[in-house]
Amino acid sequence: MPKELININHIKRYFPVKNNFGQVKTIVKAIDDVSLSIYQGETLGLVGESGSGKTTLGRSVLQLETIDEGAIYYKETDLTSLKKKDKSKWLKEMQIIFQDPYSSLNPRLTAIELVLEPLLLQFDATEARKKAEAILEKVGFTEEMFTKYPKEFSGGQRQRIGIARAVVTEPEFILCDEPISALDVSIQAQVINLLIDLQKELGLTYLFISHDLSMVRYISDRIAVMYLGKIVELGPTEEIFSHPQHDYTKKLLQAVPIPDPKKAREAMANASNQLTKEIDLDQQTEWVEVSPNHFVLKER
Repeated sequence: MPKELININHIKRYFPVKNNFGQVKTIVKAIDDVSLSIYQGETLGLVGESGSGKTTLGRSVLQLETIDEGAIYYKETDLTSLKKKDKSKWLKEMQIIFQDPYSSLNPRLTAIELVLEPLLLQFDATEARKKAEAILEKVGFTEEMFTKYPKEFSGGQRQRIGIARAVVTEPEFILCDEPISALDVSIQAQVINLLIDLQKELGLTYLFISHDLSMVRYISDRIAVMYLGKIVELGPTEEIFSHPQHDYTKKLLQAVPIPDPKKAREAMANASNQLTKEIDLDQQTEWVEVSPNHFVLKER
């Protein structure tokens, strides 16, 4: 078995929704008792519709969101119990690639300056410069591009800078938060292949959040399906796609476009026959292993 890098243990994150008088009207359960393990060197894909809690879960792992209950362990250290000054040691090993590369980059800094910024906290200027140049070349930049500003690059090139910033400090874990959704379709595959190459070369572990199921299938070793704050299905990628068990997973896969019209009609007919009842998560409280390493949330 691969070694566990991150253990998410029964975490909850609730947001109160208030009316115009400041009274709590309802509670949004962004994360509702989620437990999950992420193993060293793997890519865990996290999928679900908007509002399912994917990004809140990812940000909680990096301590960018405060959880209400539970614990998050990184290499057996409970990050949620540490004081802020003690967290910095561990958080250096964790980075994030943002959805929108333009808003995440300082427009006043050049490409080389953006990558140098985190390095100058750890190395002298000469060594930091060498490392920054090396990683920019690794993500496909030439020397004449080093001194250009973010506005002079395409979306795909800006995301490459974001990736370079994330990996240059040699982290072990990277949260990829919708890293390709703002990019042209023609560029998405290039960025995904770059992430795969960097993972193999640097031994990285990814939590890959995306709406694009085809890209999630391409990059992920395992997939976790999230719905209304809960993980409803978890398993090896091909097992999830070929033998989905939870009704919500089936709905997600039904929404994937199929190029062949005949096959598309057959898939829709099969899906409609399978999805005859509404999904009631309140009744689904048992985590069942339906096949090796393939788990689904079911009614007791």
